[in-house]
Amino acid sequence: MEVITHGEVGLTSLPVTGGVSIKVRAPGLRVAWRSVEAVPELQALGEDGGSDWDRAIAENDLEPYAAMAAQPIAVESVAMPSLAMPDSEDAFVEMRATPPPGEGLLVMVESDGVVQWYLPTNAPQVAMATAALEAVGTETPGASAELHFMIPQSTLARGSALGMASLDAETGGAIVRFLRFKIVEDLLGAAVEKVIAWIAEKVEAKNKKEGFRFFESENNFPYLTDADLQQLSGQRVLLLTHGIFSSLAGAFAGISAPANPVLQHLRGIYGRNIIGWDHWTVSKTPLENATELLAKLPPNLQPDIVCHSRGALVTRAMLEHPDLEASRATRFSFVGKAVFVAGACQGSQLANFASINRLLNVYSAIGSIPALGSAGVVLNVIVGVLRVLAHGATRLPSLEALSSDLSKNTFLQELNNDLTTPTGEIIVMHANYDPANGPLAGLLDLNLDTIFSTANDMVVPYTGAEVFDKWQQVGTNLRFGTASQTQPVVMHTNFFFQPGVQQFLQSALV
Repeated sequence: MEVITHGEVGLTSLPVTGGVSIKVRAPGLRVAWRSVEAVPELQALGEDGGSDWDRAIAENDLEPYAAMAAQPIAVESVAMPSLAMPDSEDAFVEMRATPPPGEGLLVMVESDGVVQWYLPTNAPQVAMATAALEAVGTETPGASAELHFMIPQSTLARGSALGMASLDAETGGAIVRFLRFKIVEDLLGAAVEKVIAWIAEKVEAKNKKEGFRFFESENNFPYLTDADLQQLSGQRVLLLTHGIFSSLAGAFAGISAPANPVLQHLRGIYGRNIIGWDHWTVSKTPLENATELLAKLPPNLQPDIVCHSRGALVTRAMLEHPDLEASRATRFSFVGKAVFVAGACQGSQLANFASINRLLNVYSAIGSIPALGSAGVVLNVIVGVLRVLAHGATRLPSLEALSSDLSKNTFLQELNNDLTTPTGEIIVMHANYDPANGPLAGLLDLNLDTIFSTANDMVVPYTGAEVFDKWQQVGTNLRFGTASQTQPVVMHTNFFFQPGVQQFLQSALV
């Protein structure tokens, strides 16, 4: 059965099997909706041929609830009203659903192989109301409130006549999946400390053990023992530090193959002393990561550093934060070269709670496309974090530490003072990326230029990547594009696959 909405402002019930009630309104957009029983497989495949998204969904205990095909047909008259969201040039479709008692919902939209996730926009209000009613004993046990989801029209239109590719007659412009999960009562109205502890134990610890690892893909990046670390004392070492939702293996995949010329060159310089700090990026702040990194290092190192994305703030904290001055003085007194690749040196405009769904969707989109697998995105962590946020959490200290708002980010204020570790040379690599002609074209709700209001590589601002404090001067600056001119090739997560980056690393680290 098919239902066509004609741009009405009012809510329309959709045909969904199994007695599930889904309501929708899409002002200004004509859409054909139909229930889908045999949902197509997701296209983001792991190395074993299975779907990484399916694996992430199963391991986070999400289950199918409802699915439908959405086929945008036409934009109605421009005089028609449309639904809007802050900091977005897109128009939106609202979908509403009531989960089974004691459960919550997430929405996943897949089109042209690109996956995007949507949190209930009213999750904080529902959680607060539920917690308040339970506190006074008036909440019906297991009761569920109606959840509201705002889906960008551009996401639904991708793959349709309104998007960039031809319409699939079987699936429509997009497949919209509602996924259910059991509510964790302790997370409703919980203090931020409890939320962070839950993410640490139930999300990040399930996907990664923290510690130093040898940069040896042929040996599955083995962890260094305490004895291994002590043997590095007094030696020249290359330290690699990855970014958010990533890992040592993922972030530096472009140079990790044993036959890669960059790795062969680096092994000729450092031998086996190429190590990476694998760490949690959601349940811990960059300062916490840096504190633990320094505590594990042996004394009297001679380090060079290559960092990526959020790893730049871990590196800056290690080298500049006043709380770590005594600790780092026992580990090293000087850094040879520090290479900041797509570094969030001054944070990111995406790093605020209002934009967290967009931030997660940037990485979801990148992680959905095999051709962009260089992202090293840990999909299990993304889904796990989404599940926690769907309980109504409104703060993540790890995110606040990444904020580009210097008036509120005390962590960045402390890094930008005049306390520094002497460094032979700071090298910066950054890009101004335009996705309009790439595989992510059509996902307009990313609206990154609207969010950033400046050049960016989809995650960090172009200018912020090259800004430190007045004492830390950039020695070499490798740019892809300029502050006013975009380019369509180099984006936040694929730097290490670029021939120019690989050649430069070989010439810089000698």
